[in-house]
Amino acid sequence: MSDQKPKTREEIIQDWLATEQARKRQERRGRRLPEGDAGLTINSLMDAMTIILIFLLINYSVDPLKVDFPDLQLPASTTEVNPEQSAAVIITEKSIIVSDKEVVPIKDGMVDKVFKAGEETALRIEPLFEALNKEATNQKQIASLRGGKFQGLITVIADRKVPYRLLTEVLYTAGQAEFAKFKFAVMKGAQRG
Repeated sequence: MSDQKPKTREEIIQDWLATEQARKRQERRGRRLPEGDAGLTINSLMDAMTIILIFLLINYSVDPLKVDFPDLQLPASTTEVNPEQSAAVIITEKSIIVSDKEVVPIKDGMVDKVFKAGEETALRIEPLFEALNKEATNQKQIASLRGGKFQGLITVIADRKVPYRLLTEVLYTAGQAEFAKFKFAVMKGAQRG
């Protein structure tokens, strides 16, 4: 018969382990990239993240007033006061804007009487009042979370061609919505007279 003696259990396990290790090495070799091809490295990802971070930092504004309306021309002033963080009402020749949303359209320097409370001579502009009421509620919540007090400060950013009547209506409406302090945004650099 045969001179080969049967393998022990340990020998069978050793042979199986050796076969498995060889098979896994072969699989890893098959997954490797061919010579000359480069994969994505962590350095490339870090470069991309750095560029994105720089882009975001450049576009982030720490200025409390941001006016991005090319057709809006602010009046000039010799003021030395810097703007504070506050709610902003923007009055252009075409609309009144609160929180970057158009609230009321303007036609020929006037708000349509449909948007006013009561009669045509009324000063309160209802959609503006509602928007400023929401803004006041938000600012009160923020002030309470910070442990401060609601200041009731509003910054009016108005085009230099806005009629006085419209400006009066906006200020009256803001006062009705608990904004008692007003600041006006102007262009710095006028000549002193």
